[in-house]
Amino acid sequence: MSGIHSTHNSFAFIQARLGSTRFPKKILKQIPEGSDSTFLDHIHRRLKTVFDTNQIVFLIPESDIESIQYLKTKGYLYFCGSELDVRDRFRKAAKHFDAKHIFRLTADNPFIDIDSIRYLYEAILEITEKYYSLSMEGLPLGMGVECFSADSLFYHSEETELERHKEHVSLHIKEFPEIHRQYRLSPPHLQRVDAFQQLSKNEISKLRITVDEWKDYELICEIWKTLGDKNPNFGAEEVLQLYQNNPHMFSLNASVEQIVFELPKNEKTKKQVNILYGKPDEYGYGHFERCKSLSIYLQLYGYDVKLTSSFDNSEINVPHVFDIRENEFSVRNSFFIDNVNHPPNNTNACYFLPHPSYPILNTTLEKDSFTKLSYYSSPISEVDRGLGTSPGKLLVYAGQLDETQSEQIDNFLLQFHQSKMNSQTTIFQSILRIGGTKPKDNNIQFVQRIPYTEFLKEMESSEWIFTYFGQTMMECVAKGKKVCLFGISEIHETLGKFAEKELNIPYVGTLTELSNLRHFPKKTIPKKIKYVRDAHIQILNWLNSINSEIYEN
Repeated sequence: MSGIHSTHNSFAFIQARLGSTRFPKKILKQIPEGSDSTFLDHIHRRLKTVFDTNQIVFLIPESDIESIQYLKTKGYLYFCGSELDVRDRFRKAAKHFDAKHIFRLTADNPFIDIDSIRYLYEAILEITEKYYSLSMEGLPLGMGVECFSADSLFYHSEETELERHKEHVSLHIKEFPEIHRQYRLSPPHLQRVDAFQQLSKNEISKLRITVDEWKDYELICEIWKTLGDKNPNFGAEEVLQLYQNNPHMFSLNASVEQIVFELPKNEKTKKQVNILYGKPDEYGYGHFERCKSLSIYLQLYGYDVKLTSSFDNSEINVPHVFDIRENEFSVRNSFFIDNVNHPPNNTNACYFLPHPSYPILNTTLEKDSFTKLSYYSSPISEVDRGLGTSPGKLLVYAGQLDETQSEQIDNFLLQFHQSKMNSQTTIFQSILRIGGTKPKDNNIQFVQRIPYTEFLKEMESSEWIFTYFGQTMMECVAKGKKVCLFGISEIHETLGKFAEKELNIPYVGTLTELSNLRHFPKKTIPKKIKYVRDAHIQILNWLNSINSEIYEN
């Protein structure tokens, strides 16, 4: 990789105005009616899970005094511009904030799909073109977001100065694909959802989760009443499942018309590849999480990616990437991830995690005398958010551990919490456990599951991370965090001891051994290991090499 990414030049711009012809002042309506949250609040809350608050900006007409007052009261960032020339409003805002990448949203779409935004965010960290347009296909109308470069936004010619281009911000980008590279991605997080697989793209695209008329608003409120109390940040997955279970609800606004522009078709043939990952309930979520990011990366390079946890015998001629440990399948072209039967000295295998079967210190030394260790994770794991470290903050990742296992971890760590401190102990000012079951001691902060972007923020601000051998360990070590491991199984015990020997990551012991321990290990001197997030490049190179042969034949 070229170095630490920065996303501070990426902005979420939300165009908003009160003067809607069909539904005036809709953006200040409450959802549900009579509540404290307006359209603007719902959008801002969702965007905060991905963006810093200083990267979320509402773009409003200069004449919208009521909106300005509301945004001031809430402390939200806003920028005023032309009411009719919306593109000019975006251009001036981009110049004002020095934006390089722009996520365009509209205020009449309160239920944007957060996971889609995350994967688009990942994509822009990989895109190198000066002019590009990026979006996610296969989402209900109003749940998607589009991105484009500031260079594309500012691009102009005689053909891009028509009235429709001023009113519709990115139309001049989409109409000229020969200039602006068009990326249309399939949502990896929905590929395991039954409703997404069973419904046609046309049927999904006709679902209106946007508000142009009162009927749309009625549906939005009904959806919130059904899903919002359980999860206020519900996404496309929950909406599609709701539609599949209760299609009648969505007939509320089925008759509302949508303005559509005829755009140039992208006829370029994509090459197919299947990624087979281990089921989360059997293998943990690490396999699925990293395969979703891998799917986005391969799509950017022209591959039609099928992300699945089930092998299809009818597709044995399709190239497969396997992230399912030592399981083997009869496929003509296979690439193996973390499979000890296929070590990374082969051209069709790599490790996303280090393993004892392939000694780390036998790898090639670079000029700076650091041992190079290849790994893979989401590109946003490398982003520097400038949060800084909170001294004494401990982050625990417990995955799907049961009540007894969770309590074993808690009891061990509470010995070193400030509430029980003495001069000989390591003092933790705060302990946040993600995963496992609800703690019995209120000194342990707890979250059952957390969006990946939020997890990365917690990781970046923590001084220590306590977890078992896996993907979380790699991301934390690559970030230079103080990582300490425990064992949740015989395999993890072996891997934990291996990590202590080869990487100098302290290994405490198995969960049952924690009750006898009265000290927390201090940070050891790390070995000179350079963590390089390049395993995905190896996979792409393999695919390109075999496809040159497949498509020639």
